[in-house]
This record gives sequence, C-alpha cells and structure tokens, in this order.
Amino acid sequence: MTSARLGDTEACPFFPRCDRQPRQLLVHRIVRIPVLVLLLLQTGCGAAQFATCAPHVNETGTPQRTWSECFTDPLSYEGTTHSVYCLHEDPSKPPVILLHEMTGLTAGTLAYAEELANDFTVYVPLLFGKKGTFSPASGLRAYWFGGMLDHFPYGEWGMPPHGSPVIVRWLRGLVREVGTRHNGQPIGIIGNCMTGSLPLALLDHQQVKAVVVAQPALPMRFWWSSDEDRASLGLSPDDLEVARRSSADIYGLRFETDCMADRAKHLALRREFGDRFIDGEIPASVYQPDGKSINVHSTLIGSWGTPGPVGEASRLARERAKNFLLRALAG
Repeated sequence: MTSARLGDTEACPFFPRCDRQPRQLLVHRIVRIPVLVLLLLQTGCGAAQFATCAPHVNETGTPQRTWSECFTDPLSYEGTTHSVYCLHEDPSKPPVILLHEMTGLTAGTLAYAEELANDFTVYVPLLFGKKGTFSPASGLRAYWFGGMLDHFPYGEWGMPPHGSPVIVRWLRGLVREVGTRHNGQPIGIIGNCMTGSLPLALLDHQQVKAVVVAQPALPMRFWWSSDEDRASLGLSPDDLEVARRSSADIYGLRFETDCMADRAKHLALRREFGDRFIDGEIPASVYQPDGKSINVHSTLIGSWGTPGPVGEASRLARERAKNFLLRALAG
C-alpha cells in the first residue's frame, strides 16, 4: 500500500494514492473516521464467518518453478492494477485463468497452478495480498477496504446497483489480454471461494468456453445472512444476465457440508443454468465415512494434501476439474 506525506510529518496509511492536493486531503480527513469504523465492523463480521466455517488446516504444496509477470508489468485496467503470473512456457496449450481463494495467492495455489500447467497455459492473477503468502486477513481487507476511495463508495469488490464491480471489470481486461495472446483458442477460468462465482461474470467473452465455480462464498454479510444471501451467487443482475446468455459449460464444486459455500448456491447454479451446469458436489459419505462431522471448504487447493478421505476426495475433484476443462477446451 502506498503512503504519502502531508508536509513533512503526516502520512496517509489507510488509503492508496495519497499524493493528493490539499482539498482532496481535506475530503479524505472528513470521510476517513466514519468509513473506517464501518469497515472495521464489517471486517470483524467477515472474520467471524471465516473463523466459524473455515477448516483450520495447514495448506500444503510448494511451487517448484519460477512464476513471473505475464505482461512485463502489472496489468492496469480502468484505474486498477494487479500482477498476473505465468511460467512463460509453450503458449499452444489451452489457456486457463486460475483465481485464488480468500487466503491469497498462496504457495499451495501456485503448486496447483503448476499441476494445471502440465496440460494448460496457466495465468494466475494476484488480486490481493502477497505472492506466496497465506493470509485470510488479506482477503477480508480486500473485500471490505480494497479501493474504497479510488472507487468510492463501493470499492473494488463492492456491488454497484448497475453494471459490474471494479474487480470484474479488471478481470474482463485480463480475459481480453489472454484472448489476444491465444488468438481463437478457447479459454477456461477457475474460481475458488471468494472468487468462486466471478468466472460466471466473464462469460461475455466469446473465447471463454468453460468455467469452474468452486465453493463460491460471496456475499459476506454484516451480522447474519438471509435465505436470499445464502442462495446468492454474489453477482450483480447485469453479470448474472451475462452468464445466462452464454453457452459455456459450468462445473460446480463444493463439499456437501461446507457452511461457507451454502448448498443453496449450488442449487441456484442448477436452477439458473440447467443442462449447462455439471454438478460436482462431493457427497459427505465420501469424506465422512464414519458419519463424524468434518469441517471442510477448499475443494481444489486447501484440502488435497489432507490425510485420509478428505484429501482423496479433493485429489479426485482436481482430476475431474482438469478433465472437464480438457474436454471443453479441446476446440
């Protein structure tokens, strides 16, 4: 996060782009306290939800190769900039964009990307946090705080009444860049957790032929979630309509007992997309053979190295997701 000085002593620790004129700094001073109080309260709720539902396991996986910027510099689009990482290998493989979870672009995510790279040209955007760092807090900060002044009042992830969130518009810019680099090749996109449903909003690009929606977790509400929230896919009406108009295949993944990605979201996918939706829900009987309740969430990244039935179920989910993409992107 960039900080700047006012005179010689005053810094702007809470907001990016602090190199403002005096009038702009005055506005920031006026709105800073109430905005921060509200956002801290919201962040506390998001953290409580995460603590209640997320499994407390150590993510496994260590990348073995060098991931560097895909486009020389971080990609900027509509006032937002994010790095995108690649292996810079044979671009003839079908392109797949892998979106990371609320825990960030972790070492385990990059290790999963390397597994995918055996069959695909993989693009991994860094949407928040630091590359290689496991930090659920970075996801919560991004969701509630990210871009709050540069894109006031909704920030980077907030849902405007019309159109698309800033993060969706930036991802569309990334899809266009990938589409140009892979002229005519079908594109696949994988979303996970906080990014789980975002691939649906990217189906406006004609080259996107298949998306994986893994345990979608948005929206994260204040103190409680209504039945409508639990069934929501976390998309604006405009973005949901984009997904409806597409003919791309959709593969949905979740553990049956996951409380962060409510089953109502899975049913909403089936209702909205009918035969286009392929149900990859993992039955509880597969990973809870003795009937003892297990707290699980991450189907593709966080659980695959867990000993026993949970890890086996996750590894099988990876294989099925890969085969789904290979078939859909075969041309």
